Amino acid sequence: MRTPTKARPWRLIFFLAACLGSCLMPGLARAHDARPLSILIAERQEHVYFVEVRTPPSVESANQPSISWPVGCSVHPGSTQDAAGAGLETMLVSCLAGLEGQRIGVQYKHFNPSLSTLFRLRSANGATHTAVVPPDQTEWLVPAATNWRSVARDYFILGLKHIGSGIDHLLFVTGLLLLARTVRRVCVAVTGFTLAHSVTLSLSALGFVRLPVAPIEAGIALSILFLAREIARPDPESFARRFPLVVSSSFGLLHGFGFAAALSEVGIPHNEIAAALLFFNAGVEAGQLTFIACLCALLAAGYGAARLAGIQPVRWALHRVEVLGAYALGVPASFWLFQRLQNFW
Repeated sequence: MRTPTKARPWRLIFFLAACLGSCLMPGLARAHDARPLSILIAERQEHVYFVEVRTPPSVESANQPSISWPVGCSVHPGSTQDAAGAGLETMLVSCLAGLEGQRIGVQYKHFNPSLSTLFRLRSANGATHTAVVPPDQTEWLVPAATNWRSVARDYFILGLKHIGSGIDHLLFVTGLLLLARTVRRVCVAVTGFTLAHSVTLSLSALGFVRLPVAPIEAGIALSILFLAREIARPDPESFARRFPLVVSSSFGLLHGFGFAAALSEVGIPHNEIAAALLFFNAGVEAGQLTFIACLCALLAAGYGAARLAGIQPVRWALHRVEVLGAYALGVPASFWLFQRLQNFW
């Protein structure tokens, strides 16, 4: 008959530590509140700004921040401060020369609580400037008034950054490459995708077509899942393999609305709409073509290495690569689809 073993001391220690940690967790979360101080500025009319200052709960009531405005700015009487502890203060500020090219400062009453500061300025012409200032800086230099050159540069970089961080869009492009196979069919599919998403991007950004973001994001995940299924199927007569242009163009219309949603978060300057749209789309295309070139170079290097190694059944190996790529596309797309469906409710 086996005798019962004694409980190991480390199990008891682990249990007590877990209980203590669960008790302390709410306090630790409050003590390390990482939300920044937010200063949201909207130009109501020329050189007149409505300002919202949102202070996170981690800042003590005796250490509330104050805003130092440039010379020539004055705060209208009647500013309101939320006394319920939500940390919301609103004010109306007039500046003789505007805020472009000026410095806005933040001072705390007693000490800097090591918080970043989020500044966002939306001008009357629709241009939006956003900056996150680290805790060791107390001022923000507002960018000067924009012209078409600065708009072209900023929105081209914005397009590059968006496609670089848009993993779902890049996975869709990867699926197009695996599905099309030949160089000619790849060029046709990518061209159809580009033209299609350029159309819906422009229509949505200009306000001609409005669609909710949640279904668009879920549809983008579904488009990747569709490509993954078609790549995994060994049927050369499937609709997607026979007509990649139709598939890429159809889903390209959907992805264009996704690009437009990202662009709407930044805003478009009303006086430079054409330049903003053109160069944002150019930035997206430049990033997309760079990704395609790198992916094709990687596939070509793998094919060349296989030939040098004397591997003869290249078609067998390519099929295995396609199946692996299909799962690499389908698994995250399935997760995104269910995750984004939650946003419907």
